Amino acid sequence: MPMFDIEDSKDVDLKNNKTSKETLAKVKNVEGFKAKGNEAGVNSKEPKSEEKIVELKPNFMGIGINLRALWEKIRFKKT
Repeated sequence: MPMFDIEDSKDVDLKNNKTSKETLAKVKNVEGFKAKGNEAGVNSKEPKSEEKIVELKPNFMGIGINLRALWEKIRFKKT
């Protein structure tokens, strides 16, 4: 199922949309359709940047474990 279902329209302009769906738009009978900077199939739950699991900073005995980053790595490895 697409993010946008556009039918019988004029001058449709889609810019910088992101969707986790495989298809951005289903277009039928549209004049002047423009699309720029759109992304389909984006996994919105996936972490945006790779977080470090082991951190060297002032923690217990100088080494800490980022449990959130570890959990995200385990969770996304399964899917």
